[in-house]
Amino acid sequence: MPDVTATTRLGVTVLTLGNGRANAVTPDMADALAAQVAALGDIGALVIRGAGAHFCAGSDVGELARLHEAGQGAGPLLRRESAAFEAIAALDIPVIAAVEGLCLGGGLELALCCDLIVAGDTARFGLPEAQLGAFPALGAPLRLPRRIGTGRALEMMLDGTEIDAATARDWGLVNRTVPAARALPEAETWAIRLAQGPRAARRALKRSLRAALALPEAEAIAAMLREAETLDRSPEITEGLRAFAARETPAFQAKDEPAQ
Repeated sequence: MPDVTATTRLGVTVLTLGNGRANAVTPDMADALAAQVAALGDIGALVIRGAGAHFCAGSDVGELARLHEAGQGAGPLLRRESAAFEAIAALDIPVIAAVEGLCLGGGLELALCCDLIVAGDTARFGLPEAQLGAFPALGAPLRLPRRIGTGRALEMMLDGTEIDAATARDWGLVNRTVPAARALPEAETWAIRLAQGPRAARRALKRSLRAALALPEAEAIAAMLREAETLDRSPEITEGLRAFAARETPAFQAKDEPAQ
């Protein structure tokens, strides 16, 4: 039975994808992922990982074949996956993908919904949809060029080129590479540091970046100024400025949620 489990500690929730088949996304898993995202509490950061040796091998091709045979097509599954992925992309907390093994198709599109990607050095990234007569419809044509440029994105999407972790880092797809099986500890450490810092500022930063990508320049600048004015009234900036003047480390009030 496909499952998405959640654990929380030190202000960070870790969502784990698991179904025993390289964590391929089925309709049930997509729904479970959306439900877990909707249920997130007052946390400072989110980590997404796959159970076992792989992050996610993409949409369940067997399920797609069954839907086609039943005359339904891929639409129902894709829309359920898209709802879950877009909920992640819309979060205003830092989101980190901890990638080991295969990160293919919809799995890569899920990672692209995250702000940061940490990869074990044996991870593999690819978008093989075109080789099946399909295309990556869960955000890759939008998000991948923003990370690695149009030419490289087209190479991966048109030709199904699969790249290793070192190439993904060189191309800007991955932020950090670590030895195999170390992606989750590295991602958790990074997420905890972000969660225990100034949360309001990081949320404002994500919203401003989203505005910069979606709005005309003048509107985006206006949105950033509104964020800055709101942030100027927060306890965090008061503490940050006090600590700077006193040459101290700011004491931001991050919450420490018990593990679930």
